Order: sequence, then structure tokens, then C-alpha cells
Amino acid sequence: MILEILKALAKQNKVIETLTLKKKNYIRKMDEDGIYVETESSLDKFQRGEKNDSLEFISFDFLQEAWNEFLEKRIATAEDFIQTKGRSSFVMSFFSQLPFGRAVEKQQRTAISLIEFKTDDLPNQPLDKVMNFLQEITEGKYQPESLSKQVEGNEYRIKSRARQDLRLLGFIDHNQHRNEELLMEYIRADDKLEVFREQMLTKEYFKMALELLAILKQATPEEKKQALVEMGKLIVRNSLGENLMVESVAKERTNHLLNWLQEVDLIDNQLNPLISLTISKENTMIREKLLYIMDNYLNARTQPFGGNQLGSYVRKEVPAEFNKLDYMDNDYSVTASVGQGNWASVPWIAIMNREITTSTQRGYYLVYLFSEDMKRLYLTLAQGVTETSREDMLRIKQEIRDNVETIPKVKKDDELYLGESSKAKGYALSTAAYIEYQRDSFPSEEELINDLEQMMSYYERYIEYSGENTDEPDVTSNKSDSEIVDHIHSYISNKGFYYERKEIFNLYLSLKTKPFVILSGISGTGKTKIVELFAESLGATAENGQFALIPVRPDWSDGSDLIGYENISGVFQPGPFTKVLIEANKPENLHKPYFVLLDEMNLARVEYYFSDLLSIMESRKRVDGEFLSAPIVDREEFGTLYLRDNLYVIGTVNMDETTYPFSPKVLDRANTIEYNEVVLDHFGFLTKDSEVEAISVSNDQLAGRFLNLKDAFSNYESLIREVTELLIEVNKTLEPIKAHFGYRVRDEICFYMIYNDEGKLMSQDDAFDYQLLQKVLPRLTGNDMKTEDALKKLFRFCTSHDWSEQHDESIIREARFKKSAKKLSGMISNIVRDGFASFWGS
Repeated sequence: MILEILKALAKQNKVIETLTLKKKNYIRKMDEDGIYVETESSLDKFQRGEKNDSLEFISFDFLQEAWNEFLEKRIATAEDFIQTKGRSSFVMSFFSQLPFGRAVEKQQRTAISLIEFKTDDLPNQPLDKVMNFLQEITEGKYQPESLSKQVEGNEYRIKSRARQDLRLLGFIDHNQHRNEELLMEYIRADDKLEVFREQMLTKEYFKMALELLAILKQATPEEKKQALVEMGKLIVRNSLGENLMVESVAKERTNHLLNWLQEVDLIDNQLNPLISLTISKENTMIREKLLYIMDNYLNARTQPFGGNQLGSYVRKEVPAEFNKLDYMDNDYSVTASVGQGNWASVPWIAIMNREITTSTQRGYYLVYLFSEDMKRLYLTLAQGVTETSREDMLRIKQEIRDNVETIPKVKKDDELYLGESSKAKGYALSTAAYIEYQRDSFPSEEELINDLEQMMSYYERYIEYSGENTDEPDVTSNKSDSEIVDHIHSYISNKGFYYERKEIFNLYLSLKTKPFVILSGISGTGKTKIVELFAESLGATAENGQFALIPVRPDWSDGSDLIGYENISGVFQPGPFTKVLIEANKPENLHKPYFVLLDEMNLARVEYYFSDLLSIMESRKRVDGEFLSAPIVDREEFGTLYLRDNLYVIGTVNMDETTYPFSPKVLDRANTIEYNEVVLDHFGFLTKDSEVEAISVSNDQLAGRFLNLKDAFSNYESLIREVTELLIEVNKTLEPIKAHFGYRVRDEICFYMIYNDEGKLMSQDDAFDYQLLQKVLPRLTGNDMKTEDALKKLFRFCTSHDWSEQHDESIIREARFKKSAKKLSGMISNIVRDGFASFWGS
């Protein structure tokens, strides 16, 4: 269990400072084998070219060996680590961060030791029995010192143990004398449990248990409980202090401990702490990060922008430091910027409540603003200046000032001064409240953290106020992927169209991976209807402008048919796609999903009329926290229109003699989903008494988060490597027929797999099966032996069996990748029988 605790600790504590020399070890990443640590020394050597990598790998096996050496001594100096001597300074400081570890001195040397307790420091009884006994004492029924004369037998044992617990909590001392002051507080208290709660929080073992539960927040309740049992066996000696606790006693005392913590609402039923213990100031370096920016930014601006080390530092390391704070939970996102393409006059660090905004271009949020001369820093409650009108900005600013109670240090005036540039003045105008810091008298780490916590409470109070005074319709939030897809499936099924839940999972994940999907299949399978109902279930309809069906005409030959054109008078006539873009790009609509359905999109050559949009789709990049493409339309009458992450394009196709095939350029950029199965006897919707109502969902819950694999690699390295190994095997099979794929396909398959893993929608094999079927197989076509051989190798990859004309259908049913195996079987049959194989013709 100790390894699981150490892994969780490594995720939580990203900086480990050595105990003697105070050198910083940065835990940059972690995989299933160990952690990767970077020191200032290793980084310097890497930058000088003396090392190939700045990261040093420390395996979990190594940490386990170090732990064993530590346990042999229980109080250990660097000399006691024999097998792990090379990293003893890191190991000692890392182990000292454990809730039950600490740094001490041993023979005038720095050492680490385990914090030890006795069994009397842990509860003997469930809390209700202790409270019952205390109530009897306050009513004068028992005097603790004469307990043995008043009760006998089992009742004596119960009350005797309860007496020990009252001593533990401080109601009586070791000589059985009553703490009259505490007893009177208990008698007068309306909430008796609150008195117990306050006393528990003064006890070291209780606080230590809460710390351990906080570290293990991702573990199951059973794993957390077992960790507490192991901690007890490790550090708790019997009441005489001679031996460590045995398993049975450790389990009993841990059960009582958890009972007490739950009874007074210190933990929930998943054993997660309901309070935040004191913030670990020594484990954050926010002050250091802010000062580094102020001291180095002006010099950095004299250097080229691209690839500058300070830019990466601000964008990556600074948000990571803020994310260590206990109160920075999943409701908040932190992003920082020094500019896009060029140095910003005012760099910033934004802290956004995800329900309010995920982009600094709109909404209101907390943001650190650096003055242009780097002499001042302001922690502000400000607004997005790009997509907010001046009138709205001034209205919201005054509303915040008028309706949110002032807190100490926070100023609500217009004296904030960032500089003379237009950006600096715009940011100052957007600021409703702020705290000012001078470089020459910069506050301590603790003060910075406390100020931020105060400003976050200020921010939350305005969110609460604005929520109570809004006329906006309710938007469903905080639904999981599974809940959203279940709703979509129920809605579509209720309308009389049958699709397996996995098919809806797949469509949802495909759109999340990339907002361009192709639906193919025989006529009449409901391809158009499923898209319409999918959108409708989420509140997007033709009536409110969030859904548009655009029938493709056979004579379309260029992008003007979709986007628009100038007429003979020079007036721009917007096309059907542009009309949707106009609505989707409005600031007030950016949180809404928009769906465009290109019906029968291959009646014309897709490469002719859609090629511009395909290229623009690939131009998307992250700008101030959102995905933004190159401009599609830039007209004075409409403004600049972009392909944003709230627009989803779905095309339906029929593959027959009246349509055109797809080029690899198109197939590379989309998930191609087949709908050929029809369930005509689906009558369940006819027997249902109630309709399934549509819900309004914020686009943040539908949109993907990744554009490049590096965006996801650090958090999902193990999954990405596992998926990539499968793709490499597939690519080797396809290379002889020149059908192998590149980085774009790899990246998008990995994104799909990550989103599936996060949502727990399908098994990993099922998800990969869909991606093989939709991203790889549509590319395959041929009429030669090499193609036949490649298809048969892929069949074996999917089933672990060689293909045979007489193969048992159970081979496909039991295959690892069933859908792909079934499609491949049809393609192989075609090439064997007719001499030609195509994804579309099988």
C-alpha cells in the first residue's frame, strides 16, 4: 500500500525541496514505472548540451527499496540508505512529506523519522456510545473516578473504553479529573457534535488521517480504509509503547476513527475530507513564479518571441503552481499568456470558473495583470475585453461594485494603472475590483495565497448574485459524458428510431474528437434524422438557429455555394454555412453548440466545394483558451467569422452510382460512421406514457480539449503509448499497399480513446474497434494480391485467426475488434470473389 500512497503523494507535491541545502526537485511527470525529476542542476547541464535530457528517472522499485531501508532504522540519516544512496537527499525529503513522516536530527545530522502514537491516541468506541456516556456524566449519573463501583460486566467494559475516549478528547484527564470548562461548553452547545468536531481537529492523529485521505482522493473507499489500517500498524504502538498495533486492533480502531470523522461531517461516505486543512505554503512557489516574470519579462521582450523559454514558463509552469492550491478544484481553470505571436504589453494569469467562462475573451474572471514597466502587479476581478461591448462591460463592472460586499484590501475604484498602451487601458477599464502589489514590497507566499482565496470568495459571491438575478434560461451543467449520452439515446429512442447506446457513444465521441463527421449507409436508415434528433435532444433546433440542414446540390463546384459570393453590385450574398457562422460567432452564443448537417454531401465533389473549409478546419489553434481557425469570412458588414469549437459539421452520404467517392484528404479529417442496421420492430416508444424532454447543454461539455498530441501526452502517456503500439502494427500491415496513415490520424484516434477513457463510455477494445473501422478501413481499396494480403493480415490482427471462406462466425463474435473484423471479412470476400475490395462496397 505504501507505493500507492507514494504515487498519490508524487501527483500532489510537484516540488520536493531537499532538507539541508533546500534544492528543488521538480516532479515533471509520472508513469506506471516511476517518476521523472528535474533539478536546476540537471536543467543547466541539459541546456549546456552536457546531458541528453534534463529529466532523471526514479523507479517505483527504487522508492520501495529506499522505503525498506528507512523502515529498518525508523530514524534514518543519509548514511542509512545503502542501496539507494545516489538519491538519498531526494528520498529523505520526499518521505518527510508523508503525513506520518517528518524531518528530525540524529546525532547532529539531518534525519527523517516516522511520527509515532499509542493506541490510546485512537478511538476505542463508536462515537454514539461515547456521547451517551458523556451525557450520563453531565446528568450526574456517573463519576469517572468511581466507575468500577457503579457498573459491572460488559457495561463496565463499554463505559471504561468510552472513558478512555473522553480522556482522548480532553473531557477528563489521565487522573480522571473533569474538564469543567469543556463540559460546560458541551452542555450549553446547541450542536453537541460541533464540540466533538473541534476537539478532534486538535488531535494530531485525526489530522494526519485527514491528510492521508486527501492524498488518496482518487482511491476507492476500501483502498483508503486499508491505507489507514496500514498507517496504524506502521506508527501506532500499544498503550505501553512496546509493540506496534496488530492487524485486528488496527482495523477496529480505524473503523472507530472513520465513524467519528463521518459523524461530525469531516469526511463524506466516500471517505473524502469535507474540510481543507491548512494550505501547504512550503509546497507552493507562487511568489517565486510571479517575481520571476516581473524580473525577466522586459529583457525577454527584446528577444525573439518564438521558442522563448519565458513563454513556456508562463504558459505551463505558472498555471501548474496555482493548480496545487487546495481550493483550486475542478470548477476552475488556470491559463496564462505572454502574447500570441508577439510579446504582450500586459502579460496575465487568469483563473476562471468554468461555469462562467473558459475564455478570457468573454465573461468575468480573476486575473493577475502585470504593469507594462513590471513594477506593479494587480490581482483583479475583470472581464473579457474582446467579445464584450463597452456598454456591457461598464454595466457589469458597476453591478459588481454595487452588489458585492467589500472585503479588506480589495479596492473598487479606477485608480489601477497598467500603462499607456491600448491593451493596458482596456484591461484597466474592464476591472471591477483589485488588490495592488508593488515589486519593491512584494508580499509573502502566505499573504498571496490568502489574498487569492479572498478574491475567489469575492468572485463566487458575484456569481451567486448574478445567478439569482438572471433571466437566462436554465442550462444543464455538470452532467457526465455518460449522463449526456444516455439522455441523447433515450430522446432518440423515444422518437421511434432505434440505435444501440454504443452507436450514440461513438457519434458523441467522434464529434468531441473533431467537429467533422461523415455518416454513410443505405438509404432510409435515418442518417439525417439521427443528426437532427441528436442536436434537438441538446436544445439545438432549426427554430432557435442552432441546427441547419443544408442539402448539397450536384452542381456545386466551389466554396461560394456554401460560404457566399459578391453579386454583380459588389454586395456579399452569404451562403447557408455563413448564415450559421454569423450566429455561432456572436459573443452571447459562444456557449451554445451549433450543428450543420450537409445532406448527401457527395452528390457533388466534396474536394471542390468543401476544400477551403477542410483547410481552415486544420488551421485551428488555441487562442486565449479557445480553439480558433483562420478567418472564413472577413467582411465589414459581418465582421470576422471563425470556425470555433461550438460548430459541428456532419455530412450524410450514400455510396452508389449517382455519387462521388471520397479522397484520402477528406477521410483523413473525419470519422466515417456507417449506419446499415435497421430494427423495424422497435415499438418500445409507442408504449411510453411520457416524452423525453430536450435539455440545454453548454458547449463546454461537448467540445474537445486537444488539438495536438502534446496537449494530452503528459496526463495520458500510458494510454497514448498503448494505442500507438496498436497503430504501429496496423501501419506496418498497410505500408506495402501505400495505405498507411500519418500523424493526424494517430492523434485523433488517441484523442477519441482519451475522451472515452475519461467518460468511461466503452471498453478500450470497443473504442479502438470503432476507430479502426472509421479512421483506417475507409481508406482501403484495391484489386491486387498485396491488398488481399493486407486485408487478411488485418483480419488476423482483429481476431487472432487466419481468414477462411468457411470460417466459423464465432471467430468474429469472439474477436477482440468485432466490428472491424466483420467489415474486413466482407471486403476479403469481395476481393476473393470479384477481384476488387472497397470499404464502401462490402
